[in-house]
This record gives sequence, C-alpha cells and structure tokens, in this order.
Amino acid sequence: MIYFCLKAHGLIVNTFLIRSNLKTIVFKLNQFPHLSETFILSQIITAINSGYNVKLLVTEVLSFEASKQTELLEKYNIADKIVVEDYDIPKNKIHRFLKWGYLLIKNINNLNYILRFYKHQNSFSLTWLFQLVFYKNHAKVSIFHIQYGTNKSPVDVLKKIDFIKASLIVSFHGHDAFFPINGFIPNNGYYDCLFASANAIVANTPYLAKIIEGLGCPSKILKTIPVGVDTSFFIPKKVPKKVPRRLNIITVGRLSLEKGHVYALEVIKVLKNKGLDMHFKIIGEGHERARLEHYILENNLSNYVTLEGGKSQTEIRELLWCSDLFLFTSVALEDDRRETQGIATIEAAACGLPAVVFDSGGVKYTIKDNETGYIVPEFDVDAMLSKVERFILNRDLLFTMGNQAVSFVRENYSHEVINKKWQELYERLS
Repeated sequence: MIYFCLKAHGLIVNTFLIRSNLKTIVFKLNQFPHLSETFILSQIITAINSGYNVKLLVTEVLSFEASKQTELLEKYNIADKIVVEDYDIPKNKIHRFLKWGYLLIKNINNLNYILRFYKHQNSFSLTWLFQLVFYKNHAKVSIFHIQYGTNKSPVDVLKKIDFIKASLIVSFHGHDAFFPINGFIPNNGYYDCLFASANAIVANTPYLAKIIEGLGCPSKILKTIPVGVDTSFFIPKKVPKKVPRRLNIITVGRLSLEKGHVYALEVIKVLKNKGLDMHFKIIGEGHERARLEHYILENNLSNYVTLEGGKSQTEIRELLWCSDLFLFTSVALEDDRRETQGIATIEAAACGLPAVVFDSGGVKYTIKDNETGYIVPEFDVDAMLSKVERFILNRDLLFTMGNQAVSFVRENYSHEVINKKWQELYERLS
C-alpha cells in the first residue's frame, strides 16, 4: 500500500490508499459527454482521485471535440475508460436466435439466474439473455453508479436477483422523478425494483429527495448530496471591482421554458421604462430563443439585453466577472416539475455575485436569503423587480452580499466539501 497526495480538479486528496488490486466503480450513463452535465464529470473525477479504477458504461458516445470540458476529458484520459453498452445482438432474426441458443448453452451454469432474470420481465425477448451475458463481464465491479433513474435497466433487476454483487448507487437529477417521464413513462411501479435493490438513492437537494421519497423510495437509502462547483476555477475577479455606474445583470441557463427567462425580461423592461442604467446578458442556447428575440424586439430592449448564446466554462466565468448581479427565474412547468438545484446560481456566487431568485424547487438552497441575495415568490415579477432596484439604489449591497456569497459557496458547495461526501459514500459501499 502506498500513501499519496494528489492535487487535481480543485481538490487535494491526502493520505488515500492505493491498493494493488484497485476497486472498480462503473458509471452507467446514457449519453456522454453531455454539454450541460458537468457535475457528472466531476463525480467521475472524484472517484479517480479517490484511487478507484473507473469505467464509464455509455449507451451513446457524443463528440469529445464539441464538449465544453475538453481539457478535463483529456487530462483524466476519460476516452480510455469508456465501454459502449452494446449487447452485440445480430440484426438477422435467424442469426439472433442461433446466437441466443449458443449463449444459453455456454452459460448453462447460470441457468438459475437466467430463469430468474426472465421471470422479472413483462414479456419474453431474446434480448434479455444478451444483456445478462454482457453484464457477466462486470462481475468484479465494486460499485455501479447510475446517473439518472431512467438508466436503471437492467442493473436493478440483475442486482435484485443477486447476479450483480456490486453495490448500487443511483443519482436522480430532476426530470427522472416526475411522471410521466419524458412524456410517456407512467408511474406503474416503474422504480419499485430499483428502490428494492439499490444501496443508495442520491438527490441533490431536500426538495428532490422529498419527491423521490413520495415515489416509494425508503428513507433509509435516500441520501442528499448537492452538486458542487470548482472553487479553484469559479473565483472572484482578482482585480477588485469598482462601484458600477451601470448595473450589469446576468443569467446562465439553456433557453427553455422552465428557465423562465421571459420573467427576467419583464423585470428589465420595467427598469428600462424607469430610466435606470443597466444591461442584461443571457448565457445559453435553446428552443426558446426565437420567442425571447421577439419579446426583446417588441419591447425595444435591444440596447438593454444581449443573448450571448452557449459558452464554455471559461467564457462563462469571464462574463460573470464582468457582471454585478445574477438573476435566476426558473419556474414550474405544467407537470409541476421544477429546478432541483440551480448550479448556475452557485457558480455565480463563487465569483462574488449576489443573486435574486424565484423560490422554485431546490433553488432556495443555493443562496442564504438576505445574506447572499434574495429569494422571492415564484412568478412574482414585482417582488423580483423590487429586490433588483434595491441593488441599484444601494450599490454597497453588491459587495457585501457578493463577499458573503463567496464564503457561503466555499463552505457548502466547493468540490472539496462535496467530493468528501462522495468519497465517504463510495468507501462505505465498496
């Protein structure tokens, strides 16, 4: 055994044990690397830095060149850790049946598991045997860490029938807890097998944890671990800010209905009509862009609002450094689904920006009301307007709350704090 000190990704890992026979953690993902899921890569890096052998079981591998995290992907050789979840099922029906028969004979020693696996399916399919044989290659895994509850199959069933011995961790992130999922998956016991077989179900906020518990998850396996930020990267600008003549307001989030950007634009419209000197930047891209562009033109806001489009992490940080105040207007959708945490607010706070946010879902956990910003009732544009005006009239609040925001993030959401929680969970279950 060798003791080591490793500094990486804003985290110093001290005196962790490297064993000659490394324990393996398999992260099960649908698509990777996804542009918006920086938190998943952070968890993967945490496992690597903690001394585990890490594999990524991925259904679809996306372009690494298009990722906003290329540097980290290369630094940790993530491409070499990817295993495509391909069951190698012949497309020809005859060949498929013949191969199924061959696999059945070859794995006759596992007949009991095969029969139990098929018993748990709603219908007969040759596919199930191909799946079981594929996962047989992961028999020595210590932990399966599934990202999103919807990626549970077939691991939940294989774990329940004891074919998979590894501990099972599943991270829920939001849409996977609201039925009908993706518009068509009903709540007909969809997670029953998962909740019965998992060792830990992880939510990022108490808000999401309550939703999951309402779906039938036992409280004893339910954990709350927030998504953290790299406080060695998201830092206040080194050159102290001067009292701004113009209030530079910013928000970060994809241009989608649930982000509620139109409510922020309503605030800006009133501020403009009052003759107040400010500018609003929206960072992100999405299907709501045309509607927002129309609103901006219709209300003569072109000189007050800039749609910046999608940006890299470095570009986002630069734009935060050039801003004074963060707005986050995420709201509930028709199915009552809300933002489960709001990582953008934490990144802004780490850069020294106070925030004004709607009290929607788990967003309220990202700030301390009246200390690092203000929480106002969901959809209440007038209340948000009042708080923004408070910053315009009292610019000292920008510095006072901004400094408190930096301390709040470092104490509660830094990678060092959050990764320690993951390290403890991995160590307990491996």
